[in-house]
Amino acid sequence: MIRSIKKEDIPAVLAIYNWYILHTNITFETEELSLEAFTKRIEAVTTRYPWIVMEENGVIKGYAYLGTFNPRAAYDWTADLSIYLDHEERGHGLGAQLMHAILQEAAEEGYYQIISIVTSGNAASEQLHEKCGFVRKGSLENTGYKNGKWLGITYFMKTLRNAAGAPEEIQYEKERKVK
Repeated sequence: MIRSIKKEDIPAVLAIYNWYILHTNITFETEELSLEAFTKRIEAVTTRYPWIVMEENGVIKGYAYLGTFNPRAAYDWTADLSIYLDHEERGHGLGAQLMHAILQEAAEEGYYQIISIVTSGNAASEQLHEKCGFVRKGSLENTGYKNGKWLGITYFMKTLRNAAGAPEEIQYEKERKVK
């Protein structure tokens, strides 16, 4: 089942994310996050953007959320996408399910463009984005340093609606805040 995040999901979601911090270059964060810091992050994101989880038999298998691409007002119709699966659940099609669910929410709320920044060389994420209709837009080399090496990033973009004329206001889900 894919649904909005709840307060009781936060420890499991944090465990997924902290694993990536400690064991991969997929995220550029370098130190584990505390439950308090991560909870504040989720609360800040969910005041405006969707954050969803995939749950099976009471176990969180992964999550996805949208966030601010750029804080300047003219970017309001473009959102940044993040998606993470429990590292033991990769390769089973769960990422595509989460991706489709978060993109549907984005479209329903009125976003035009979704941007995803992927660590260059993360073939699984690159393939997932392309499978879900994202287009590779460019790469930046040596933008981060982690685990003893320089890392680059690749920008992926998916257009959800054509930009013609003035956009309608984004329809934020008013009752989204984490409970």
